[in-house]
Amino acid sequence: MSAVRVHSLAGYGFEVPDVEVARSFYSAFGLESKHNGSALALGCADVSAPSVLVLKGAAGTAKRLHHISFFVEAADLPRFEERLHALGTPATTPDFAALRPGLWFQDPWGTWFNLTPLTLGDRVRAQPNPSDPDRIDVHLWQDLPTRPVPKKLGHVLLFTPDFVKAEAYLSQALGLRTSDRALGKVSFMAGGEGVRDHHCFGLINSTHRGFQHASFYVDSIDQIGFGGWHMREQGYEDQFGPGRHALASNLYLYVRDPWGSWVEYYSDMDKISEAWVSRDWTQLPYIWGPKWSPEFWGHEMNANLEPR
Repeated sequence: MSAVRVHSLAGYGFEVPDVEVARSFYSAFGLESKHNGSALALGCADVSAPSVLVLKGAAGTAKRLHHISFFVEAADLPRFEERLHALGTPATTPDFAALRPGLWFQDPWGTWFNLTPLTLGDRVRAQPNPSDPDRIDVHLWQDLPTRPVPKKLGHVLLFTPDFVKAEAYLSQALGLRTSDRALGKVSFMAGGEGVRDHHCFGLINSTHRGFQHASFYVDSIDQIGFGGWHMREQGYEDQFGPGRHALASNLYLYVRDPWGSWVEYYSDMDKISEAWVSRDWTQLPYIWGPKWSPEFWGHEMNANLEPR
């Protein structure tokens, strides 16, 4: 079957017992409310598709991942439908299909995926971000925007109990290609053609399926710093960072959400091309940052808090 690949990450959805808690957290993080009839929709200012959809779950239940969505070329939707059928996970129409346009399907582990057509505006926003221009004769500290302004949803990482099989399936179904692995722990995967971000998706070896973290691009280390500062002022004080990762090389700051998972500000990620060669690594996932024990991919940072 000919190659067909997702373009980039479009968004994700989850269920929580109290939607207003999610609204408060993500609004403080810097996302804007978007129009959506049946769910709380949040996203970046200049991206039409909502990055996050929040649905009300049953009272007293834990947060649960609802779906993950990728941008695809509209003309490729029939080819994806053919591929999914051949893999035994055909496209279907769930009762919540109106949440996002395009194809819906469940992977072999029951996670819902959506493939949504890419608009012209979202195509521009999904491109790798350039470095900041040089500045001359400017007092930068007086001009910096002090509120975080996320520009796009960059990546989501998903827990999986079938690390090797899940990576192989997503490579076949979505055309995602593995950029790098932390051996036995995490697999980073890229979409798109040509020069692109090091990854837009990832898998973490765990006991069961669930949401690990989502990451939003901001355009400088100052935006990361102001983001962490602002979130602390809003009462979200449990943070990890700032620092710089090893794999993908991006700057980061993680903020723990109200349900125990993480949302990240990131900047300055590696860009890769068709010439990139995937490797398995054993180094720690960051080259500088705050002390963390156990190490970064250990239980405390990445506890799988979703129901089995």
